Amino acid sequence: MLAVALMVPLMMLQTKLPDAVRRVAMQPFVAFLATLAATAFCLRRERQPLASVGLSGGLRWGRDLGLGLLGGIVLLGAVALAVRGADGYHLVPAAVRDGSLLVRSAWMMLGVALAEELLFHGYAFQRALRGMGTLRAQVVLSVLFCLAHPFDDTMAGSTRGVAMINTFLAGWMLGLCYLRTGQLALPVGVHMGWNWAMGCLGFGVSGNTSKGWWQPILHDRAEWLTGGSYGLEASVASIVVLGAAVVGLTLWKGFPSAQVSVPAVSSGPGHPPALGAGQA
Repeated sequence: MLAVALMVPLMMLQTKLPDAVRRVAMQPFVAFLATLAATAFCLRRERQPLASVGLSGGLRWGRDLGLGLLGGIVLLGAVALAVRGADGYHLVPAAVRDGSLLVRSAWMMLGVALAEELLFHGYAFQRALRGMGTLRAQVVLSVLFCLAHPFDDTMAGSTRGVAMINTFLAGWMLGLCYLRTGQLALPVGVHMGWNWAMGCLGFGVSGNTSKGWWQPILHDRAEWLTGGSYGLEASVASIVVLGAAVVGLTLWKGFPSAQVSVPAVSSGPGHPPALGAGQA
């Protein structure tokens, strides 16, 4: 709630900045700044460092970010290949192929990933783990992650249902990425890689139009297969791929020194020790 309250005035301020500044300080980074400020405020009251929520930086953080970026691209690529194999679309070169457009898209998607992962798998998620346990925390934050995404009323009911299932699964998968590494780097990388790859292919990103290196021409197939204008996140192929990723991450025990230990939920008075990133 504090993060959202801070976003409103900061978003208004961002619109008043010069165009050259706004091209760098995009709205996703403003949302990240608001969430970061709210996180820092809450952590200060607990006398915990900012690194404790998984923003430690360093070589390992960079490694996990890179692995996540590659993983997100591979996952989205698998969905795109599956829909293409079902004759759902074909790609044509975009009318304007500007390399700087891909760089700006990557920068924006980094901001989106940082903001959403800190909001949904940072302080709130980690304290929910401590107070509710892993399963309930995953359910609650994945539902909130799903509800935070726009679903156009013009979408067919079946397509909207598929898109909501996929967004819920994505939230669950990203939560597992944190749980298996104790850092936000992996979920940020996966989130960014997925969105950026989808935009590069010209598909809608959560219903938002994108200008990529290619333009998909959708064939006359069911919308729940192609995802329609919403993008591949509304395709049943994403359910299969994201479901497989959730199973794989569930079976994976993570890096031995980086797993998150979730204390048993206690109904007694007092506060258990704060969860620190990288605690095992």
